[in-house]
Amino acid sequence: MRKKRLRDMTWDDYGISKNRYKELKAFCLQYDEKKSRIQYGTSGGPPAWEGGTSGIGSVGSPVERQAIENESYSRDCRMVEEAAIRANPGIWRYILRSVTQDLPYEYVEYDEELERITVGRTEFYAFRRLFFFYLHKIKIGYKSNEVP
Repeated sequence: MRKKRLRDMTWDDYGISKNRYKELKAFCLQYDEKKSRIQYGTSGGPPAWEGGTSGIGSVGSPVERQAIENESYSRDCRMVEEAAIRANPGIWRYILRSVTQDLPYEYVEYDEELERITVGRTEFYAFRRLFFFYLHKIKIGYKSNEVP
């Protein structure tokens, strides 16, 4: 039996339903928002006596909460980046731009900073589908070194 070419692979071949694809796509569209929410430094806001949180019903100090949020946002962004790199290390930035900004091939084909993409439209969409497969596997808990 012959192995299917990457460009001929479908969502069914990857085991990704229509609804799971929509979920993964929505996750990717939050990438820029999450990147922008990552705060560096220790500015946790005003202390409780100056109008900050009183600590009642909240977990940890504002600095601790910010650190937890930063880690969560960073982890989500790393998952998207790792899936793009695994899909194709040569064009991962184009894949990342496409999935995080919901841009078709025609809008990422040429980029002032990245230059012209090295693959055609059909190949690009094949790698984009592969990206969603890797993201799916990463999100359901496979460790990076276990993802095929």
